[in-house]
Amino acid sequence: MKKYDMDLSEEEINDSLQKNLLKRNKKLNKLMDLLNNIECGKIISVDGKWGSGKTVFLKQLEFLNYSNCEKIADIEKDNLDKYRSVYTTFYYNAWENDYHNSPLLSLIYNLIDRFQQEANQVAADKIKIPFNINGAIKTLSYNFIDLDKVKSFKDIAEQIYTTEEKKQALLNLINHIVPNDKKLLFIVDELDRCKPTYAVELLEVIKHFYISDKVLFVLGTNNEQLSYTITKYYGTGFDGYGYLNKLYDLIIELDDVSAKCYLENVLSINNFHLWTNASLYAVSDYLNFKFREINRLVGDFDLLDQYLSTTYNGIIDEDVILKHIFLPYCLGLKIKSKSKLNDFFAGNGFSDLKQYVNKYSSIYKIVEYEYSREISNNEKPDDIRINDLLREKYNLYFLSESDNWNTNQVKNVFFDTFSLIGNYINYR
Repeated sequence: MKKYDMDLSEEEINDSLQKNLLKRNKKLNKLMDLLNNIECGKIISVDGKWGSGKTVFLKQLEFLNYSNCEKIADIEKDNLDKYRSVYTTFYYNAWENDYHNSPLLSLIYNLIDRFQQEANQVAADKIKIPFNINGAIKTLSYNFIDLDKVKSFKDIAEQIYTTEEKKQALLNLINHIVPNDKKLLFIVDELDRCKPTYAVELLEVIKHFYISDKVLFVLGTNNEQLSYTITKYYGTGFDGYGYLNKLYDLIIELDDVSAKCYLENVLSINNFHLWTNASLYAVSDYLNFKFREINRLVGDFDLLDQYLSTTYNGIIDEDVILKHIFLPYCLGLKIKSKSKLNDFFAGNGFSDLKQYVNKYSSIYKIVEYEYSREISNNEKPDDIRINDLLREKYNLYFLSESDNWNTNQVKNVFFDTFSLIGNYINYR
């Protein structure tokens, strides 16, 4: 089955920038311009909801720093050149490292590992580590470093006990791996997904390095969620959002990207006059889905559609309302709110369904088409008749028992299929 997600490989990140797929290149250009004019250490938050594309944005920011791309849509060359000359970037995924005991030691390990790899690429004008490290690595890492991957580091003391010594060790490392005429841009991602203890301890580490003019932090966060994490860590009544506002020097909010833009540019789903594509767009837009939610919706629909076609010979294709309205709409509700889906299956969801259908002309036309198939004359349907048919179909599948064997068969297939992804078989 096709994978519905944006690849974070260098090739795909480059393609997303060149084509400006998410229409955020102007935001990147402004951010680089801002960074280019900062003279002292700062902490900047890039704030966005879960699944809004923060990681893609931050990966693009990192890629722009070390790539050889010169012409990029909506990116000013002067900004780009200066950004590359002022900063060395380091991307750190906090969530992937929150199994470590110490965020500070994790940062040290990841820096050594990253720039040790670059030491083998001197021909590409990357930074070479002037160290011959050995004894301290094991102590610093609590044995989670693969010693075969990195070299020794004598400039960091073999025994580091206090927090101040650890902080000084990291500063020493930064001073050695970053040229004197450059700054280190720490890009820290996925903080809001970390364990509370790790997230808060990492923020405390970042706060202490705020005083270094050679280090600047850009944090990818969902500040609403992160504030809950902080409150959970310190206890009920603690102002988690106030804590973050005191920590950040600037909060940059990511622009919303429309469902239509994401479906067309990233997932290559267009031709919205087609019923399936129209339904996927309408559900994504109506429920205000972010990127990850859209990926899930499209992937789930694709999976169930293939299953229905191969296992049941496309039996629900005969009812276009069931296939192109109820199925994608129910999948969307499952992603958004399981309780709303349960209400829908229990017969309490018609009001919202009616609002959804009448909001999008392409979805309305599906009901209109079904109406024209069921009447025997050339009577032109109006809004009342269309909504009456929608109500009739909803009641048929989700409220009443039918005397029609074929209808009951289709209903059973629908709920049997849905039971693959949840406990819904008892609603039929």
